[in-house]
Amino acid sequence: MRNRDQASRERIGRLSMTEQPTTPEYDDGLSTVMRGLLTAFENLGAEHQALTEEETDTTAMERRGTVRRMIQSIADAGRSLAHSVDLVATVYGLRELGVSKQMAKGADGSDYSPLLTVGGSEEKLYDAAMCIEATTQRLAEAYKQTKKYPVLAKARRPQEMRTVLSSLRGALTGLSAEMAARGLTEGSAEFEPCIAKLDELETRACTDVPAQTPEPTADAVTAAILANPAIARAAAAALELTTA
Repeated sequence: MRNRDQASRERIGRLSMTEQPTTPEYDDGLSTVMRGLLTAFENLGAEHQALTEEETDTTAMERRGTVRRMIQSIADAGRSLAHSVDLVATVYGLRELGVSKQMAKGADGSDYSPLLTVGGSEEKLYDAAMCIEATTQRLAEAYKQTKKYPVLAKARRPQEMRTVLSSLRGALTGLSAEMAARGLTEGSAEFEPCIAKLDELETRACTDVPAQTPEPTADAVTAAILANPAIARAAAAALELTTA
C-alpha cells in the first residue's frame, strides 16, 4: 500500500511539473479589453450623477425634459456596457477552462449534433463588440443637440467622459484585433464607423460646459417688480404681448 501511495505522489508531482496550464497569448488581449470596459463603466457614473443633480435643480419643464432624456440615454449606455463586460468575462472563462464548441456525444462516441454546442466563445466576442456599438449609440443620443437647448449637448463631467470614450475606443479596437486573428472579421473596417463616432463625441461633447445663469425665483421676480416701477411696466407690457 505504501509503495502504491508513493507512486501516486510521484505521478502527481510529474503532472504538476509537466501539465500546468499555460496562459494563452490571447488572454492578455482579453484582459486589456476588460480593463478598458471596466474603466469606461466606472467613469460613466460621475456623468449620470451630475445630470441627475441638474434635473433636480432645473425648473424649466422643457429643459428638464431634455436633461431627463440624457439621463435615460446614459443609463441605457451603462446597461449595454455592463452586458459587454459579462460577455468578455464569459469568453475568458471558457478559454481558461478549455471549452470551445463542445458537442454532445452519441453512443459510439462521435459528435451528436441535434443538441446545443457548448462554449461558442467566438460568437460572444462579436456580441460584445455589438454591445460597445450600442453603448456608443446611446451616448450619441444623450448628446444630440436640440434646437432650443443646444448648449445642453455637452458632458457635465468632461474629464470622466473623455476617459469613457477613449476606453471604449480601446476596447473595441482590441476586440476587433481578437476577431480578426480568428478569421471572424476581415479587419477593423467593420468597426471604423463606431470608432469615428467615439472620436466625434469626444471632440464635440467633452468641452467645458459654460456656466449656467440660475433662473430667478418667483419671489425674486416679485420683489424686483415691487422695487422698480420700470420693471413693473416692462412686465406688464410683456404680459400683454403673451395674451394678445
